[in-house]
Amino acid sequence: MIMIERTAILHVPKSNFAYAQDQDNLHIILKAKHNDLKKVTLFYSDPFDFNDGLNFKTVIMEKSGETSLFDYYKITIAPKDKRATYFFEIEGTSGDKVFYTEKGFFEIDKKTTLLKGGYGFTFPWMNPIDIQNTPSWIKDTVWYQIFPERFANGDPSLNRKDVLPWGQVDPTPNNFFGGDLQGIIDHLDHLQDLGVNGLYLCPIFKAYTNHKYDTIDYFEIDPDFGDKAKFKELVDKCHKLGIKVMLDAVFNHIGYRSPIWQDVVKNQQNSKYKDWFFIKKFPVETMDAGGVENSVKELSYYTFAYTGYMPKFNTANPAAKEYLLSVASYWVEEFNIDAWRLDVANEVDHEFWRAFRKTVNQKQPTYILGEIWTEANAWLKGDQFDGVMNYFLTSAINDFIAKQTISAAEFQNRVVDAMHTYPDNVQVGMFNCLDSHDTARLLTTCGENIDKFLLAYSFLFTCTGAPSIYYGDEIGMNGENDPWCRKCMEWVQGKWNQKIFKYFKNLIQVRQQHPVLGSYGTFAFVSIDVKTNVVVYKKYDENNEYIIYMNNSEKVNSVKGSFKNQIDLISNVKEDGTEISLEPFGIKIFKTK
Repeated sequence: MIMIERTAILHVPKSNFAYAQDQDNLHIILKAKHNDLKKVTLFYSDPFDFNDGLNFKTVIMEKSGETSLFDYYKITIAPKDKRATYFFEIEGTSGDKVFYTEKGFFEIDKKTTLLKGGYGFTFPWMNPIDIQNTPSWIKDTVWYQIFPERFANGDPSLNRKDVLPWGQVDPTPNNFFGGDLQGIIDHLDHLQDLGVNGLYLCPIFKAYTNHKYDTIDYFEIDPDFGDKAKFKELVDKCHKLGIKVMLDAVFNHIGYRSPIWQDVVKNQQNSKYKDWFFIKKFPVETMDAGGVENSVKELSYYTFAYTGYMPKFNTANPAAKEYLLSVASYWVEEFNIDAWRLDVANEVDHEFWRAFRKTVNQKQPTYILGEIWTEANAWLKGDQFDGVMNYFLTSAINDFIAKQTISAAEFQNRVVDAMHTYPDNVQVGMFNCLDSHDTARLLTTCGENIDKFLLAYSFLFTCTGAPSIYYGDEIGMNGENDPWCRKCMEWVQGKWNQKIFKYFKNLIQVRQQHPVLGSYGTFAFVSIDVKTNVVVYKKYDENNEYIIYMNNSEKVNSVKGSFKNQIDLISNVKEDGTEISLEPFGIKIFKTK
């Protein structure tokens, strides 16, 4: 008899495998070897009410996802008194059974012993303050990311002496084209026409570079972009249009030219700010006044990466912490911004982010997004961030559709793992993007194949989490990595790809009109075909179900079944009957319930 692979069984209490979804419901997840289990039963009770096991309830757990290596089993329970002790009865495909508890595995004849208590995993109490509390509006948000220096030049009077003609010169890491806040205001009608309702701005505070991630003054708008009055006008006009505003903050490091760091350079160990930074030894180096990069790794102070022009903050220093928290509250309270995106968030201490959350939520619920490229559960426990940039999902979509470097099976593996990496109440707050100012543009990654490009965005828009469009994607802009992904926005509509623009508008409308396709529904794969690259998945809730057919192939593929109630993505002829034809890199959605 093939026995259960016990070394593959995993459950961790008070983690992404056991968490309070809300004030009434606990989500419990068990991980096991793929195709190893026939049945998983959860035994649960109140930890103070065993009554010789009579009060233990049992419920069958459902498989919530599978990869080539593992299966995930999930259940929702509602403990009457907000606490639970629990263990699992596991049955293998060969009929063997075993109990899995906090104290290890027990044979099936030990059931009476386990029911007397003291062996189960425990969720001590569902404290409301510990539950992830993401602003509710994020579930309905579609973000639009702007790199301000390259979006639109609306006020030529702000132009630097070295500003170049708009879009007529190749971008470099250091040149300027005059993008500003007035330019964004002038084109809010474009955002409204597109249908987005969230505006994410890369840094707009006073800085030296065109990207502004080297802050000089956190309390001033960069003069290249305008002033506070102009920013307030932008926020007010966005809000009138139903558009939320998210600013980008760099609290991990400051710009070399900031007065704070220059005081350290000037006064060295006598500077009142010396403990605001991580300084290895004195004297600290003096950098080229005109530079933005340096190649010296062994500096006398810690920096972002090895960039001497970005000295790293010691956010545990009380004075530095107070200063940065005052920045965070200032833009929320004085200008009514709705969200913060936090650059290099995983390099800042957790205590600072806990204080940050309390600070920015004093006036109103503020969406907090961390830039973290790796697994981020440590920041997503309800006390720090509402979400992170979902690069796990980004890379899976790009590798499968845009680059076609992984199989349909590997795509399923990575998507399922991504969707079980974080709790459900965290998934809704994820920032789902396919490209950004830090990456090559998606159309370029797709080899200029428009159908691939639209398929990738179509999948993104049917995932839980807030989708994001990088400025210009909606009109077919391309570009390799920086600086080419930061080209000037094209405002000559005759140069727009109207097919892409119309598709994006419709895609946003479909997500808004069918919220279960977005963050209100549960995702599950139905089938994959590794030969044809046809992937079938569904989005559903208690009352609705949508089946999505995706053809990640250069060939036309047919699928047999029962088809009706097609959701129109882009003026396609709706199909009813027993067979559908999927065009190369095509996608079709049917509402089946």
